[in-house]
Amino acid sequence: MLTLTTLIGMMVSTSDKKKRKRKKVDTPAQKKTAPPTEDLSNLDADDFMASFGDDEETKLPKRGKTKAAKPSKAKKAKLQKSNNLETANKADHSLDEEENPQQSKNKKVGGLTSGKAVMEGLSKLEETDADFYKFLQQNDPELLNFSGDDSEDLSEDDDSDVEAEEDSQSDENEEKTTEENDEEIVEEEEENIPAEPAASTSTPITKQLLKKWELDLKRNSLPSWRQLCKAFQAAVVTAKGGDTEEELKYTIIDPDMVNKVIMLSLGCTCEVLKHHLGDNPTSSPKWAKVKMSLKSYLTSLTELLSLLTSNDVLCAVMRHCKAMLPYYAAFSRLIKKYVKEHIMVWGSKAELSRVVAFTCLQAVVRKIPTFLEDLLKKMYVEYTKCSKMMSPKSRDVILLMRNCLLEMFKINPSVTYTTGFLYIRQLAVTLRSVIVNKKDVETVYNWQFVNCLHVWVGVLAECDACLNPLIFPLIQVMMGVLKLHNSPCFFPLHLHTMRMLLHLASQTNKHIPLIHPLLGVLEFCVVLHKSPATKPIDLTCVLRVTKGYKKTKAYQDGVFDLVYELLLNYTSQLTASISFPEVSFPISVWLKKFNKRCNNPKYTSQVRVVLDKMEVVARDVSVRRSSVSFSPKDLDLVTQWESELPESALAKYFGNWLKIHRSVQAKEEENAAEENSEDEEEEKVEEEEESSPKKKKKSKTKLKSEKGASEVSEELSESKAVVLNGTKKKKKKKEKNEKSDVAPETAPE
Repeated sequence: MLTLTTLIGMMVSTSDKKKRKRKKVDTPAQKKTAPPTEDLSNLDADDFMASFGDDEETKLPKRGKTKAAKPSKAKKAKLQKSNNLETANKADHSLDEEENPQQSKNKKVGGLTSGKAVMEGLSKLEETDADFYKFLQQNDPELLNFSGDDSEDLSEDDDSDVEAEEDSQSDENEEKTTEENDEEIVEEEEENIPAEPAASTSTPITKQLLKKWELDLKRNSLPSWRQLCKAFQAAVVTAKGGDTEEELKYTIIDPDMVNKVIMLSLGCTCEVLKHHLGDNPTSSPKWAKVKMSLKSYLTSLTELLSLLTSNDVLCAVMRHCKAMLPYYAAFSRLIKKYVKEHIMVWGSKAELSRVVAFTCLQAVVRKIPTFLEDLLKKMYVEYTKCSKMMSPKSRDVILLMRNCLLEMFKINPSVTYTTGFLYIRQLAVTLRSVIVNKKDVETVYNWQFVNCLHVWVGVLAECDACLNPLIFPLIQVMMGVLKLHNSPCFFPLHLHTMRMLLHLASQTNKHIPLIHPLLGVLEFCVVLHKSPATKPIDLTCVLRVTKGYKKTKAYQDGVFDLVYELLLNYTSQLTASISFPEVSFPISVWLKKFNKRCNNPKYTSQVRVVLDKMEVVARDVSVRRSSVSFSPKDLDLVTQWESELPESALAKYFGNWLKIHRSVQAKEEENAAEENSEDEEEEKVEEEEESSPKKKKKSKTKLKSEKGASEVSEELSESKAVVLNGTKKKKKKKEKNEKSDVAPETAPE
């Protein structure tokens, strides 16, 4: 009878021989399923021992790496990652063996029937086959006393075999990595070799090809539209100058063909896209087919806006861009370029182009409401760039841009509040830096700062309730501008600022105390300036004047006209208040003093009219409020009483005076425009004469030669006349002498 130790030794030797014969690891598809376990009670002794043989479960597992298949030519990064992972696995495996050596030994035994499995089988044998169990007790009691410690001896032999296999596999892997690295180096050297330039395969666009596309596009052919997009890209590139890095499929040689391609694409694109994509392009099943061609078309279309110079063509292209806005919205980068190009047109082109660009920007806000804040900031920055200078020519353009900005700010009051808070604070910080650091006044006293104040006065004058907190900071900024410098040279800027404050007060029903700044400017007109007559300046386009001009009578007259208008406006606003008799008293006292000191009858007569109207209104208000039963604390009743007041005499006078004054200003502007046009014509004539000096010289020489010839002919005619007169006189003398000789002979007869 064989002992248990001899049987186990035989089994280990057979399994080692089979392992050494195998060179390849079995793949999962080649592995066989384990046979079902049989009941040990139905086996004989020999069969029982043989059951521990060559089953798949009893095979020792290989601890080393499985032999991987030869990889394809991969990049270095992937190879390094795989090597790093393998080294990490090895380190983890070694750490596990150091921490739990007993577990690693049990793992090496693997599929062999471990001590626990044998003990469980022997314990079941006593229950299933008692006779065989007694036979073993009599013949081989060591088998029944089997323990798991016997498997430790087997694991040492297995370790040596596994380590040998790991060494062989590591050598093979090193050889493979060196070969792969050499191959990759060769490939990189081949890639670095510069490729030969390929011959251009672009085809020229002909009239026949355009006619074919036109016929196909009438039937909404999508392939023809794709080809037209490529032709449109080529047309834009040729219009730009032909500089591009991309390879174009088509080329355009004839410049007339550029216009035809552009007109065809502008006329047919919207219909074709609407036919295939519908109202919601991104959800259409054909979107994937159209996306790349549409992107190239829209990119070329935005580039075309910056190349156009004709206003009519530019307006037509912008209208087409507005129709293509649903497709622009599908590309975030393109919609930003769309906005950028239209803002540039809005800030730099002619009036009609500016209006069309503004409508396109409004359409963007309606389509994408979240884009409003960014759009407002960009438009405001463009407005500040364009409003650095003011002149009679640029005044209308700046006013148009200001009105466009006001319309955009009305769309969303909450966004307007955040934007207004940011930029009003920026104006306040600029003013504070000038006051504290005593910087140059010109950082505040410039047209850019004043035009920004104009914008926010217009925004807050027609504001919602949410913008009311911004009114007081803006008033404080403008009052700081008035107090910054009191020189008469800056009176035009002070008058501009007071006009804005009066407009804001009238629209928001706020009282702003402006009597002291107004009377301070009017004080400048007390002393009459007797300087030589000078040409008057339009003070609405001026912020400051020179020291020499401020002493002229023309400047004094201009300042008085403006301050008189503002004084009428201010007092007419006060007439709607129940406290007008008290408020108007100090104003009337100061104006009476002005009339006593002023020597200009023109000024005193106009101020006297204001005094008379103020007295009439004060008397009327005091009579009306004498029958009132409420007190000044009842604010609701006070506002109701003020709303029931009729239009005052002072307000009527101000309205009539303003109409007459504006009509006179309009006539003066027309006369000035005519003078400017005449001056421009004279300048053009002078430029033309200067540009052609040779023609001038030739004409002068011709005139000189003609003059010389005429003078010579006149001299010759005069000399001929003298000669003829002399001969006639000589003949007459001869005749007289002959007669005198003949007469005495014939006299006696």
